[in-house]
Amino acid sequence: MYIKILLNNSLPIKDRIKNLISYIQIKRAANIAWGSRYRKVFNVHKEFNKQLDREGEKMHKKYWKPFSGNVNISTYRVCNHISGSSNPEFLPEEIFMADIQPSLNNNNAAEYYNNKSLYYQWTPEPVFPKAYIHNIDGEYLNSNLQTISFEEVIMIAKELSYPVVIKPNKDSGGGKDVFLLNSADELIVHLENKKNVIVQEKIRQHDFFNKYNRHGLNTIRIVLYRSVADNNLHVLNTTLRMGLGGSLDNETAGGVFSLINKDGNLNGYALNKFGTKYYRHPDTGVDFSEKIPDIENLWDMTKRVTNSIFFARIISLDACMDIERQWRLVEANVLCQHTIRFAQYSGEPFFNEFTEEVLEYCRKRHWALNKRD
Repeated sequence: MYIKILLNNSLPIKDRIKNLISYIQIKRAANIAWGSRYRKVFNVHKEFNKQLDREGEKMHKKYWKPFSGNVNISTYRVCNHISGSSNPEFLPEEIFMADIQPSLNNNNAAEYYNNKSLYYQWTPEPVFPKAYIHNIDGEYLNSNLQTISFEEVIMIAKELSYPVVIKPNKDSGGGKDVFLLNSADELIVHLENKKNVIVQEKIRQHDFFNKYNRHGLNTIRIVLYRSVADNNLHVLNTTLRMGLGGSLDNETAGGVFSLINKDGNLNGYALNKFGTKYYRHPDTGVDFSEKIPDIENLWDMTKRVTNSIFFARIISLDACMDIERQWRLVEANVLCQHTIRFAQYSGEPFFNEFTEEVLEYCRKRHWALNKRD
């Protein structure tokens, strides 16, 4: 790819050099980040770093060679050991981070969709948690995004039903800085001098999901892909995320996840961030074999909502089922934070049947082959 960037005659030499430097920096950052990640995984499961399928590894390296002359085999080995699958299309994490994701989601205008305070502007459906108070760059706003004073914030806080949730409305992930508050006094203290936060209702989850973990919200991650071939939306994969030992459902925070098959059934086991496999939830003893209720309506709803999102071809939505059996959306991830290991550790290439078209598109229309602002 380095030579291809340099020899790209469609760009002036100045832009080629600029793109090459950016690509080298991103590639290096990806290699460092995932090298560190896999060292931690191999410390827990040393067997994951052993070769199981020599021919499969050769096919895997050949398949992804357009993006790297020396494909890191770690992703393939971990997926191979956990799932038993030898699919060469398992997408290396470093290549996804440096090549695929920025080529498919290559417009910073999509950052608009990541701001939680603006969710309510781009979809007419009442699927996100009810919002009460926003702060955007130091400005307090009410539920209609109208400017209010801090005195009015206090008045609203005193009229709310508790508990409520306060969290950052941008640049957040992994459940960081999310707080459940039980009184107006607590909320006022949290809001004072705080920038870029949102106050929302606390969603009560349906009993079906309580049986896995009732100490927090268990969410479903739905990854959608807008095809480069015809612009139609497709659900790539769906995963149930659950808390463990009082943790949040994010696997980075200690939670576990179980892939949901195309028929709506869980795939029989859950995994943590190191690839440790559980056939029953360690806290509740519930197995991972049941069908998720009303999953078809969730897939339909996420497609409708995602139709309002432009400038990105990969969109990840986090959903939950509320006490009234209605699907709600908790969060949208547009530019980044698309976790590919949920599907891949469970034996499915992240892009599944669309892998070949994505590979070809990104090879020919790689972000580093185009002029950047």
